[in-house]
Amino acid sequence: MILINKRDVTRLLILSELLLNPQCNQRDIAKKLDLTPQAISEHFKELIAENFVKVIHRGYYELTEKGEEWLSKNLLDLHVFSEELLKRVYSKTLVTIAKGSVKEGDVVKYWFEDGFIFAKKDTEGNGIALTSAEDGEDLLIKPTGIFEAPHKGEIVVVKVPNVGEGGSRKVKLEELKNLVKSRSRSIVVAMGVEALIACRKINLEPIFFGAKEVCIEAAHHGCGVIAVCSEDRLNDLLRSLIEERLKFEIKEF
Repeated sequence: MILINKRDVTRLLILSELLLNPQCNQRDIAKKLDLTPQAISEHFKELIAENFVKVIHRGYYELTEKGEEWLSKNLLDLHVFSEELLKRVYSKTLVTIAKGSVKEGDVVKYWFEDGFIFAKKDTEGNGIALTSAEDGEDLLIKPTGIFEAPHKGEIVVVKVPNVGEGGSRKVKLEELKNLVKSRSRSIVVAMGVEALIACRKINLEPIFFGAKEVCIEAAHHGCGVIAVCSEDRLNDLLRSLIEERLKFEIKEF
């Protein structure tokens, strides 16, 4: 199993990055994997010597056929391992949110939505209720069938000018309010004081402290996010979203 060997794990991550991001170089990969320049250089020397990668330009590389075969085999092994692990994890109990009234012993269907797990009574479901609950209450279930993994949440980034360019006073508040209303199930975060004040002007108190981390974590769990962001914080946010491979759209009111 590849996970036992730290060297092979690093090698798999490097090859994966080269496959997913052909335009990346040693420095990019070192930064993403938190490796020193010396360490990443040694890894590449080994990969080149073993004909797993080849140089296409100074500092830039691509996988060889041998490298792709090695990566494919080990990714398949990891897939099989993770599938079995997920089955074991979800063979235990789950705390869900009830949709409608559910009685202990009912067959239920459970699914991921907005970062949470919901369950409702369904004779062709994939779980059994271990407790009773009314609509919106916490409900304990035992999975009995397959489930659909959550999709990444949609992120809408709202750009707010810096205070020197007008700040929150330049934001078309009615359009911001309509956006929030149209995505009522999305969480709202604010990065930068200008963004915070723009939200407060529409009587909304967003998540402010740790906003970027919350945005990323929520999206990974399938929750929609409206990220109101001052212009001087925008590049940092977008860089992080790209690194996390999260999709987003930018709006400017």
